[in-house]
Amino acid sequence: MNYIDIHTHTWYQDPDTTLILNVFPDEQDKLELPAFCSVGLHPWHVSGASWEKQIEKVRTAATKRNVLCIGETGLDKAVNNSFETQQMAFSAQLAIAESLKKPPVIHCVRSYSELLAIRKKSDQSIPWIFHWFNADEHTARELIRKNCYLSFGHILFNERSKAFSVFKTLPADHVFFETDDAGYSIGEIYSRAAGIRKISLSSLESQIMDNFGCCFQL
Repeated sequence: MNYIDIHTHTWYQDPDTTLILNVFPDEQDKLELPAFCSVGLHPWHVSGASWEKQIEKVRTAATKRNVLCIGETGLDKAVNNSFETQQMAFSAQLAIAESLKKPPVIHCVRSYSELLAIRKKSDQSIPWIFHWFNADEHTARELIRKNCYLSFGHILFNERSKAFSVFKTLPADHVFFETDDAGYSIGEIYSRAAGIRKISLSSLESQIMDNFGCCFQL
């Protein structure tokens, strides 16, 4: 087996898995672990004037060779943090991502229309990765059309979710899988995904490896 865990908050060692470990600005000791990382300021942590100092930490850490992504960053209407300030922090991190050619990992809650509009207006050449995607098929296909990848995790076990419904019909060349911090192993998520699409685990595994190579130009 050769799995890709595109987004996890917990470092673990598995010879069969390549993971991207999420690192917040004040967790930079994680960058010393033997793993690929993503570094970013989460919209939950954007508050007051301190976010600008946090962005500078992101900017510095993002230059490290084992940092493949910027994030998770994004927009979240379910938290009390100023949406305008979230947008400023997100914009700053998009600029870092573009300058380093490192795809952003996107956190999105009730903000798909705003993020899709930003993507459509953007002249960025790098792909975006929407972690824990859970929106309708139209949104999914519009994001894929704009060279975005959609990452699925434990929500595939919820047959009433939008993600479950959409996943069955999406182009396989723009999807990833993740453990996040939900308590499922990446192997369990791959097996669930292969079952939903009625394909072999080995063919799904091969497709995700191809996606990883294309997304990160490896």
